[in-house]
Amino acid sequence: MRKLLLLCLALFCINLWAQEVTSGSREIEFFAQGGHSVAGGRGYTTIFNAGARWGFGLFDLGRGSFQYELEAIPIYFVRQPIQNAYAISFTPFDVKYNFRRNAGRAIPFAELGGGVLISNHDIPFGTNAVNFTPQLGLGVHIPFGEHGLHATLALKYLHISNAGLSVPNPGLNTIQFRFGIGKFRK
Repeated sequence: MRKLLLLCLALFCINLWAQEVTSGSREIEFFAQGGHSVAGGRGYTTIFNAGARWGFGLFDLGRGSFQYELEAIPIYFVRQPIQNAYAISFTPFDVKYNFRRNAGRAIPFAELGGGVLISNHDIPFGTNAVNFTPQLGLGVHIPFGEHGLHATLALKYLHISNAGLSVPNPGLNTIQFRFGIGKFRK
């Protein structure tokens, strides 16, 4: 588990280092998020996680812009009725639309993504330790200070499922709240 965590972290850092700075926006953000299960899958489950996300602007559309993001979550705790689990997660696909390009004002956004979650115990219990995480969210970046710093508040819907790798496959649906501190740069 530790070797896998170190591998994911190393790949994430190499990807950050390898990118050249060009015209176009870049973003880095450190965040913590958590929430509780909702109807549509296994219940009575609470999740807390923390990690980092890195993004870059793809293209402008109207008053806003599309952004591609990667997300690495080395701290992932799932409290479930029978057996708690610790995990790591990597989201290689996350597309975000920022409804404004002006970094001097609040920037609302919507995002859609998906990744993989690898845990030390089955999530939900009795299913599989490898799961997939399709997700969508709404939020706002709130600028503060100088140099492109911002706070992020977001509400995310996250589905955790093994996609049929094992039977049963009840899935787990959660609503999570995220708080992050990040920086935009050109």
